[in-house]
Amino acid sequence: MRTAGQIRDKKEGRRFADYLLTRGISVHLTACPEGFTVWVYDEDHLPVVREELARFLASPGDPRYSVASEAEALRARARQQQQQHPPRALEIGDPPARIPLMATPLALALIVFCVVVALYTGLEQPITPAINDLNIASMRHAPGGQYTWDGLSQIQHGEVWRLITPIFLHFGAVHLIGNCMWLVDLGRQIEARRGTLTLALMVLVYGVAGNYAQYAVGGPDFGGISGVVFGLFGYAALMSRFAPTSGLVVPPPLFAFMGLWLILCSTGLLGPRSDAAHLIGLVLGFATGGIAVWWHERRR
Repeated sequence: MRTAGQIRDKKEGRRFADYLLTRGISVHLTACPEGFTVWVYDEDHLPVVREELARFLASPGDPRYSVASEAEALRARARQQQQQHPPRALEIGDPPARIPLMATPLALALIVFCVVVALYTGLEQPITPAINDLNIASMRHAPGGQYTWDGLSQIQHGEVWRLITPIFLHFGAVHLIGNCMWLVDLGRQIEARRGTLTLALMVLVYGVAGNYAQYAVGGPDFGGISGVVFGLFGYAALMSRFAPTSGLVVPPPLFAFMGLWLILCSTGLLGPRSDAAHLIGLVLGFATGGIAVWWHERRR
């Protein structure tokens, strides 16, 4: 969507939106300090809407804008058609496939970095210098086949990146490929619809919170971006269900696949278990999704 300008009065905003609807143009109004911002769904209509907005602001009382009944009839007809012809169920890969590749630089960067780190560490699980560089805390071998570490002293001494870098560690090809697939399905959708900054904040919050929770319950022997993925899923699932106009789509099959992925990650077959990170990510995802749904509906 692109902004076409502002209207001070909400009643006039609705009047203008009704007029545009009778011309086949859909707009969306959101509150702003100056009144209400007019957003255009189809960018091809942007020049026309801006021209019409200038004309409307010059004479908002013009009788030609008194089309509320016609606009409501169009909305009722659209609702009836939608009930008679529900949208086609989308395949899991459909939404990202329609998103231009360079429209999601952060999601692509996350995938590339996961792969680069996998090559750097060799997808190994034992304690190695490469893995210790990215762990939340460096581990060392102890008698009896155990390992030990010095708490979070490295983070306390300035190595704060260790709070997030464990999400890039993976301990097998299936673990890596599966998580990258979810970043394609979920990360690219969210970045394209909600913006790069939104996705960056989600990765940071879900990642740091999940890593710290997993460390608190099981020590530093863990890794993977699954906790972030479950957070993205929770957010997208609520938005898809309760705010469909947000553009986020989570088709029913994805719920089953995510459930299966959670079970696989929880078995330890894909590397050290990160149950706490998964749970925290999912809870935070649902929480932020709930807030986003509330804000989305409020703006409408």
